[in-house]
Amino acid sequence: MPKSHNKTRRSQPARQPHKPVPDPCGEPEWAKMSGNERENQKDGATTAKTEASLTFRQQSALPIIAASPTTAQAARSSGIGESTLRRWLEDPNFRHEIVLLRQESASLARQELQGLMLRSVSVLSEAMEDPDMAIRLRAARFALSFSVQICEAERLRSDIQALQEALPHSATHHSSK
Repeated sequence: MPKSHNKTRRSQPARQPHKPVPDPCGEPEWAKMSGNERENQKDGATTAKTEASLTFRQQSALPIIAASPTTAQAARSSGIGESTLRRWLEDPNFRHEIVLLRQESASLARQELQGLMLRSVSVLSEAMEDPDMAIRLRAARFALSFSVQICEAERLRSDIQALQEALPHSATHHSSK
């Protein structure tokens, strides 16, 4: 007897609405969204609608696909045919979920790296006390280079914040004329 393809949805366990992880190194998640996306994101409306439109198989494969560097590898790792995955990737809801997962993963990675910073600075400090002058010089060069990069990043962040603060005033000023 041939296998029938049942197109009905399987019952799915309820997933918790996606809550963006704050980005400690940059702009907040809401700033990366368009105005419509921000409105729809309130109370998890966008994610709930998106998740409801995905099949159980798609939801199960999402984490594997989001973590894979290529479509071919994503298909192999998740046990899905490449043509099926390409079709799924044409679905804006599916792509949206992948973007959310990748953003969350990047945010978690940044948080982990920030946690390692203090230990790294401690190791660098120890290297600057090494009896070998070559090691001390390399550690000092690295510390200076990194300090310059941090100062530049902070200056850019401050400039961006000043521009963002000036935008609403500028828009209000122009609209009143």
